[in-house]
Amino acid sequence: MDEKAYNFFDLAEIKARFPDRAESMIVDAYLSDHESASSRLFRLYHPIPRHLHETCDEHLVLLDGEVDFAIADEPPRRLRAGQMVTFLRNIVHGIQPVEGGAPAVFFTVDTPRRAPGDVHFVDSAESKGRRFVTHLASYEARSA
Repeated sequence: MDEKAYNFFDLAEIKARFPDRAESMIVDAYLSDHESASSRLFRLYHPIPRHLHETCDEHLVLLDGEVDFAIADEPPRRLRAGQMVTFLRNIVHGIQPVEGGAPAVFFTVDTPRRAPGDVHFVDSAESKGRRFVTHLASYEARSA
């Protein structure tokens, strides 16, 4: 990633590069990755079981699609494109795509930067052995 003091991104172009299918729960593309914060665009391919992050607070904007978003002990809430959810570290959350809807694509900012391994599933059996994330750049390199 380019470490300039500023960058411009075409989110539609990045979204168009996401594959139609993936074995991992999400495929993401980093937009920024600094100690103070990281930002990514990611597409959801499979349900993400309830989990938490110990190192960062999370700010999610749903750009496309619909999901049922479970957080803390509340019943899941339907999120639609254009809606946002924020939460602090150690808050349990999970995401279920809505069947038959458009692919769910999120813009996310983690503050401070989320360490790559900082995904702690409440029940690891729910992940069904599925990898959490594949980075778009590595996916494109394998497909080339």
